[in-house]
Amino acid sequence: MFKAILNKYKKMSVITKAALWFVICTMLQKCISFITVPIFTRLMPAEEYGLYSTYLSWYNIITVICTLNMHNCIYMNGISKAKTEKEKNDIAIPMLSLSEVITVILFFIYFVFHNYLNEIIKLPTILVSLIFAQVLFDPAINFWLVRQRFEYKYVKVVIRTITMVVLNSVLGIIFVVISTTNQAIARAISIILVQALFGIVLYVYFFKKGKKIFSCKDWKHILNVQLPLLPHGLSLTILGSSDKIMINSLCSAIQAGIYSVAYSAGYVVNILKNSIVDALRPWIYEQIKEKKYNDINQSTKPILLLILIITFIFIVFAPEIIKIMAPPDYYEAIYVIPPVAASAFFTFLYNMFSTISFYYEKTKKIMFASLAGAIFNIVLNAICIPTFGYIAAGYTTLVCYIFLAFVHFLIMNSICKSELNNAKIFDVRFIISLSAIVLIVMLVLTLLYDHLVIRYGIILILLLTLIIKRKEFINAIKTIKKKKV
Repeated sequence: MFKAILNKYKKMSVITKAALWFVICTMLQKCISFITVPIFTRLMPAEEYGLYSTYLSWYNIITVICTLNMHNCIYMNGISKAKTEKEKNDIAIPMLSLSEVITVILFFIYFVFHNYLNEIIKLPTILVSLIFAQVLFDPAINFWLVRQRFEYKYVKVVIRTITMVVLNSVLGIIFVVISTTNQAIARAISIILVQALFGIVLYVYFFKKGKKIFSCKDWKHILNVQLPLLPHGLSLTILGSSDKIMINSLCSAIQAGIYSVAYSAGYVVNILKNSIVDALRPWIYEQIKEKKYNDINQSTKPILLLILIITFIFIVFAPEIIKIMAPPDYYEAIYVIPPVAASAFFTFLYNMFSTISFYYEKTKKIMFASLAGAIFNIVLNAICIPTFGYIAAGYTTLVCYIFLAFVHFLIMNSICKSELNNAKIFDVRFIISLSAIVLIVMLVLTLLYDHLVIRYGIILILLLTLIIKRKEFINAIKTIKKKKV
């Protein structure tokens, strides 16, 4: 059997092998990060873990502003359009230098007004300074990863990524263990040391290879392309990070830590969802191009059902998951997992709908949808967290992703009318039915956490459904994998 698998692997094209290893690499990266959560929750007090989680949330937001997510758009486009090796080498330098200049300017502004800004951010000056230090090394690493992916050099990507994740985890544990106080700061420093180790080497690599001297003209072009996309990227980041920031601000760092553990647990469903979305998006593009709209509808139905079942299994196992991931102080987090896990179902829906929008380049509509979702989330959190407590943040997140799914459906529907002669790509009744089932079952399962026999009975039914329907799921995945490479 092993020999047959090996022979099949050898016959794969370089592109297929690269795609396979990039998925494996991403999964390993996420799994290692997930596995270390129970270690850090037991080594760090809840308050310190909450501070560290808030640090990561602000880091995600500040990174988008400082780097403008250039590696996801203009750098990627530049690499794909470059005709010579020299052009590819020259592309990165203006973007890297611009990112560093923006980071330094924003840090200077922060430092001048840090007393006032710290009251808003709810982090000490040293942690905010460490955020900017970490951001300095990110662009070189991200640009290098994009370059290697475009050239299908998957071995280098896998080795470097896994090495960074393992070093990050091991060094993090060592720093936290030897620190009797300020463990959040110790954990942040461990991350920056690893980032700096790889980031400095890659900066030397880019500036050594690239001979083009950057100019204001280059920066103007970069800003013209990237600034219009900033609200979209920032809105999605805020939507994913504002909960922990606002809990830390409105409640306490301890409750932010408890919420973060639950969010990390529920995020496993998102990892599985993202893997499916990554495979699904290019396949949907191909079907739209060939006008095979019914194929999209038929193949996505079992995929939706599969995500629904995975979501339910995760919600049912919430008490056991939290017991594994954290000490008894965090047990209350079980009530955050259901809405966070259910959110993955609705993020999958909006990813499906937005794929149509991206195909027809309706980026302004996507930007406004993301911006509205982020604002809605902040308003709901500001109202619900002080009134109902930090657990409400899980439900505000769910409501906002439902809102995003609905808005993206409306955008997709308008595109179908204008571009596809009113073609029906997805079965709306089926999707509404599954959405209603997700919400009802989620609420019922939350009430059954003290009833072990009933919960395990539900798990048995879900597993039997997976076994009975396995052919439908496998056939749907095989259909998607048959896309042209």
